[in-house]
Amino acid sequence: MRNLKIAQALLVALLCGSSFTPRGISTDKQDILQAAQRSYYNLPRQGFIEFQCSVIPDWRAILKEELKSDIPADHPGVKLLSKIHFWLSLDEKGSAKLTHQSDYAPTDLKSIEGLNQTIGGMEEVLTGFSHTMSPFLFTSPFPKVDSDYKLDENQDGYQLSYREGRFDIQTTMRKDFGIIQTKVTSPELTGTVKPQLMKTDLGFLVIGYEGTYQPASESSTMRVSTQIDYKVVEGFQLPSELKIDTAASGSVHRIEVQFLDYQVKKR
Repeated sequence: MRNLKIAQALLVALLCGSSFTPRGISTDKQDILQAAQRSYYNLPRQGFIEFQCSVIPDWRAILKEELKSDIPADHPGVKLLSKIHFWLSLDEKGSAKLTHQSDYAPTDLKSIEGLNQTIGGMEEVLTGFSHTMSPFLFTSPFPKVDSDYKLDENQDGYQLSYREGRFDIQTTMRKDFGIIQTKVTSPELTGTVKPQLMKTDLGFLVIGYEGTYQPASESSTMRVSTQIDYKVVEGFQLPSELKIDTAASGSVHRIEVQFLDYQVKKR
């Protein structure tokens, strides 16, 4: 899970935007950045306030990847893990709240540690996904219009550069403001994220991304591939299914979850 935490930290830097003070950015560049921000599907602009949903892990798929064998529906591990329940809520600022409940109460120390590790691992996954999803669906994947950044235009699109804390961030966009790649460098790590976008009448939706992360202290590169399916709930495009594949140091993991039983608050 350490590599997953590194990836989550980088995603926050990649996607959360800048909040630095203005330094006289030209009106033309501000107009371009404003247009880029409006080009992405944004739930609060549609009247969204908050949602809560159940998160249902596909334990058979997860165990199949971990154990490298087919997992029957009546597998003891599946029956046990299915007794753990997760919920996720996100508000209009993209702030996430995670809760869980277990109908399984182990008594021996090894089982307790295993249960806590499983719950903690799943919550790390949901936290990372929330960090990734929030800028695209709730806030913006770009810095503030009046903040400190450099925006260059070329025949293919735009190159946006700025600094967020200790991270130097470069985002490459097409002429229609679709993000091709975001690259981050820092003393601790280097990484890139290439989003997969679907154009809708209300803006781009991120339906997946490919990420690479290279910590300065490690020789191996972590690779993450994510696919996101959506469904319409009370008029809003909301995630319905998430698939994440990670590979690092010769170890491969897969996580699949569904988002069900949405409760939505809107204006």
